Amino acid sequence: MEAEQTTNNNNNNNNNNNINNHNNIYYQSVQKNVSLTVSYLIGTKMELLVNYNPEYTDLFEKLDQDPKALAIRTLCNVRTNLMLNFSNTERSIVFDLTNLDRQPLYRDDIKTLQRLDINIIKANYRVSRYIADLNNLIAQRITDVKDLFPEWVKWDYIRNLFVIPKGQSEDVIKFETNKFSHNRNSYPFTRYIHWNPQELGNILLNDERFLKILYKQNGDDFYDISKVKDASESVKTNIYDFIRNNESTVIVVDCENSDAYKLASVLTQLDRDEISHVKKIMLYDDVHTTRAWSFLQNITSIPVEYILVDRIKENKSLVDMKICAGVMTSFYRDAISSFILCSSDSDFWGLISSLPLANFIVMIEYSKCGPDIKNALIENGTYYCSIDDFCTGNIKKFKTAILHNELEARMKSLIEVDTKKLTDDIFTTLRMEISDAEKQHFYKKYIQGMTLTIDKDGVMRIKVPD
Repeated sequence: MEAEQTTNNNNNNNNNNNINNHNNIYYQSVQKNVSLTVSYLIGTKMELLVNYNPEYTDLFEKLDQDPKALAIRTLCNVRTNLMLNFSNTERSIVFDLTNLDRQPLYRDDIKTLQRLDINIIKANYRVSRYIADLNNLIAQRITDVKDLFPEWVKWDYIRNLFVIPKGQSEDVIKFETNKFSHNRNSYPFTRYIHWNPQELGNILLNDERFLKILYKQNGDDFYDISKVKDASESVKTNIYDFIRNNESTVIVVDCENSDAYKLASVLTQLDRDEISHVKKIMLYDDVHTTRAWSFLQNITSIPVEYILVDRIKENKSLVDMKICAGVMTSFYRDAISSFILCSSDSDFWGLISSLPLANFIVMIEYSKCGPDIKNALIENGTYYCSIDDFCTGNIKKFKTAILHNELEARMKSLIEVDTKKLTDDIFTTLRMEISDAEKQHFYKKYIQGMTLTIDKDGVMRIKVPD
């Protein structure tokens, strides 16, 4: 039996080593959703976007099918082309009597705008007046695409790229056109944006680069890199290979030593098809952790088993013991062969080393995990990665569900009132004789008409109608 365990242990180590166990190398891939959305909206050629970013084809198709996004893209493209070809376009209009809809450079865009019920063609119009109209249309419509950007991006900074202040002024139009013409290589993909041009290369290369430059242009700094960086493809591939190479896998989460929001980002960023083979997620939670754990099932199709561990002594958690017992039971009784353990607690080395026939991946957090446990995992051939590396910018659904539930619970405890009883009590207290019709009128006007108001200091009150 001992020889068999040794052999299986070696096989376990070899199996883990096959998933590129470069535990000392941490790097992340940078997201491009924000920067590529801006690239699309300012009118960058589609073949450039797709050829250099084939993994974002779904994003481009989604944008192209959105009439509001297509409208902004087309309006911006016409404005850019007018600025770049101001003199030639002016000559065609004035001397050749050829309006924009009959000039090859603008014809397709004009047709696209007409399909969207936007008609910009006017008789006896000069280029500067066309640009003024386009500036006005873009300013009116830019808010329509606000929802294309995550809430954590400062919308006003994005808006500033598209909207020219006093954009109907001849002097402003002339200034912006000349600035663009003389510095066109400082504009991304030679498309116009409203900014102070600097020779910074491709400012729309990725979200991190773009947002740092954008915020700096607005006298601000962008710090939250976790929103724009994701775990590298090699880390994800290692996780996928681990799941594929084992017959049965469960994710075991130590809720006391893991971050619910970071784990939500892991589940959101991993490919759904790849992780669909995970049998279940086992959440071992303590009464003193966040209620966010109970909402994890909202963002994954993997079955979630939520295990709330009570305390016998108030100052003593039993989560660790429950996890060890649960993993042992899953391995010996349920024939689960592999575990993705989410915890930074070094105590779990005892569990890993006690189950040499099982396969483990450990997901840690940098700030909670010391070098000793990392070294032990490396020496044992157990692959580990960090949930800190996964992008936290795409868990809006998870956060919204938690916030809505928490707000609803708090409001219920504050103002849950039986309004029918309240009405009866008012008349009883005042000893007022009143008809049913009068009581019903009072109820509809004053009780049902009550509203919540929040003053400038954030204090909420119930306002009774006058």
